[in-house]
Amino acid sequence: MVANYSHSYRAPALEELYNKGPHPGNLTYEIGNPDLHRERSDGIDLSLRHQTRRLRAEAGYFYYRNADFVYLAPTGEIEDALPEAEYLQTNARYTGAEARLDAALHPSLWLNLGFDAVSARLTRSNTPLPRIPPVRGHIGLDYRYKNFSLRPEWVMANRQDQIFLIEEPTAGYGLFNLAGSYTVVRQHAIHSFTASLFNAGDRLYRNHLSFIKEFAPEIGRGFRVTYTMRFF
Repeated sequence: MVANYSHSYRAPALEELYNKGPHPGNLTYEIGNPDLHRERSDGIDLSLRHQTRRLRAEAGYFYYRNADFVYLAPTGEIEDALPEAEYLQTNARYTGAEARLDAALHPSLWLNLGFDAVSARLTRSNTPLPRIPPVRGHIGLDYRYKNFSLRPEWVMANRQDQIFLIEEPTAGYGLFNLAGSYTVVRQHAIHSFTASLFNAGDRLYRNHLSFIKEFAPEIGRGFRVTYTMRFF
């Protein structure tokens, strides 16, 4: 078991203080706040790990209290054809957990399970902070035979309805991904050929963390082939 305590201090960034205009990266009209103060955080992280020849498991929990936390809050207004958001500051707390389990079903076949959840709220009003990820999980297999590997995976996200004042809920979704690779080992180099199929069902879904989720869903079905060479 591992336990960590951390204390941090952060001065406001220039864009948090003085931005006033369109932000091309997130397609938002940002309004800075020159009255922002420094931000402080105290946090505890706990983790538990277990590993044997046929089992690898890890679980973690974190809790952070943030004094004068700076966050970008949507206002619900439209400016220059972009959603408007302004930087605000108040006390907040983050808490969450994650877990991972890898179990050998056969010497060549492993089952991979994962889970994570986050809750972030303003301390005084207990209002959820903007753009917090929903509860997520994944189930996958990892099959290996000599230099070949095959990794199917099912990724799941719950509906996010723990939302900021003017945010819209985001529907849950499930995605199927598949990756395969073949590795060639030479005396001083490793050659890896990988093919990946993502969102195989061409599912229409939206990312709650996205500033533009209302009019820009996530990528549909796709296929990628890569070649990697490593020298040693």
